[in-house]
Order: sequence, then C-alpha cells, then structure tokens
Amino acid sequence: MSLLVSALIAVVIAVVVYFIAVALGLPSIVAIIAAILVLVAGISSGGRLGRGRGRVV
Repeated sequence: MSLLVSALIAVVIAVVVYFIAVALGLPSIVAIIAAILVLVAGISSGGRLGRGRGRVV
C-alpha cells in the first residue's frame, strides 16, 4: 500500500474518531487530542494500523 493511501486512511479514521468523541458529549479539546493521537499512530505505523513485526515466541 502506498504511503499516500496510508496517510489518507489515517486521516479518515482520525476524523471518525473526532466525530464519535463529539457525539458522545466529550469536550472539543478532548476530541481533538484523541483525533491527533489516532492520526500520529496511523501515520507512524506506516498504515499497518497497529500490526506488529510478526509473531514473537
């Protein structure tokens, strides 16, 4: 998967997290921080969405 597609997926997921947090009645600052954390985690993982290096025995 290309880096651009991975970044786009991370942005879409961050937006969804923001809207869910606001819909749950959380303050906007909390929703923004949650979205930023999801965005950073999604981009830094290279779009693997949390999958590790493999099975560790």
